[in-house]
Amino acid sequence: MKATAKASPAKPKAASKPKSVVARKTAPSNPAPKAAKPAQNATSAARITKSFAMNDTIESMTAASNDALKEGFEKTLKSVTEASNFQKETVDALIASATVAGKGFETVNANAVTYAKSAMEDGVAATKKFASAKSVQEVFEIQSAFTKSAMDNYLAEINKTSDLFSDLLKNSVKPLNDRVAAAMELAQVQR
Repeated sequence: MKATAKASPAKPKAASKPKSVVARKTAPSNPAPKAAKPAQNATSAARITKSFAMNDTIESMTAASNDALKEGFEKTLKSVTEASNFQKETVDALIASATVAGKGFETVNANAVTYAKSAMEDGVAATKKFASAKSVQEVFEIQSAFTKSAMDNYLAEINKTSDLFSDLLKNSVKPLNDRVAAAMELAQVQR
């Protein structure tokens, strides 16, 4: 037996709306503005704070660098000025030394000329005495007196010239010794 089943009349479905319409109705038509997320605000604030801190760090580093550069420049300028002054004083000492030496040589030369003139005058006087001698005995006495006088004058002149050269050397080297002492003192201060 064949059963025929009759389909029961279907209930009329209510008019179904497309899903898109349903979806539109469920979603609000005017969404409320989204409030900023607290995490984003904190991140932005941290970035701004870091930016300000970085700017402060850069400014302080730049200021410290400028101060160090200025201080270094001033120290270098001071050192160059001191070196220049030291060299000027050294040149002045060389000039003073040369001046003292020149005057000393003038004195030695004048002394030598005076001695030569005196020795020549003594020689001429001795020659006149030789020519006026009446005996050989008198010639020997004149010769002996002249030789003794000439030797005494010569030894006195050598001592005088030696003293002049000693003073000349000591006085002409003194400015240079002072500069050497100043250089040693400066070297000690620089350590």
